Amino acid sequence: MNTTHHYVVLRLAADQMRGEVINVGIVLLGGEQQARTILMATLNKLRAIDATWNAARLSAWVANVNTILERYNTANAQAQALGRFGFCDPDAVGMFAADTPEELAAQLARIKAVYVANKAADDKPKREKRTRLQTALREQFKRMHVLGHEIDDIASHLVVANVPVPGYDELKSDFVYKNGIYRVTQTIDYHVAPDSLHNKLAEACVKSTAAELALKAYGENTLRLAVLDIPDEFKDATDAHVDLLLAQGFEVFHYGNQASMGKYLQQAAPQGAVA
Repeated sequence: MNTTHHYVVLRLAADQMRGEVINVGIVLLGGEQQARTILMATLNKLRAIDATWNAARLSAWVANVNTILERYNTANAQAQALGRFGFCDPDAVGMFAADTPEELAAQLARIKAVYVANKAADDKPKREKRTRLQTALREQFKRMHVLGHEIDDIASHLVVANVPVPGYDELKSDFVYKNGIYRVTQTIDYHVAPDSLHNKLAEACVKSTAAELALKAYGENTLRLAVLDIPDEFKDATDAHVDLLLAQGFEVFHYGNQASMGKYLQQAAPQGAVA
């Protein structure tokens, strides 16, 4: 005779200010067996909503769930308690039968596919769009063996690309590196059609604003670095763009100028890395 399991879908308000809630796993409610919290979502899914989530914060959140579960002995009481704290819908208790570990794993996979996995395109993090300049710098940092892959890699003194500004997820720093102080890099690639050049001034304003907000989060000693790739025919037309960045506290470097980029890499990447 198969064992009956009751469960609730575990949900998390990743950003309380925006009221966005995502499903992150389930709780197998207690009864004959001890309650179990099973996470099914990745940190990347949480970070698509709120970039400040990390492994430590998620572990603390799970610990809160488990603390609530330990206070109650029945499935119904556990579901109601979790519901009071917003961890689940207490009236949506599911059930399934499974007797062997293989059957249990299959049922958990089905629940994940239905309730947690990102099925719809709208639920998936948008694919990062990169300019040619951003790609070139990524490759440069990769050759230097200093390119990180997760936001937490900043703490390991690696360069991390496309980092959301804390508290302003829609704004990004193209590259962030920390060694004592934060170093934020914004890039602008001017290899565009002449009639699109005016859009680059708006981009400079947005990236300047993002860096200013990052400075408030990272500290007033944060370095603001700008790497510009400007074709010769646009140099006169982009003087105002450069002046804007300088006025906003950026140190400006020019991609394609070996001396300028050498100075940039000394500030934007770990010392001693092979360029």
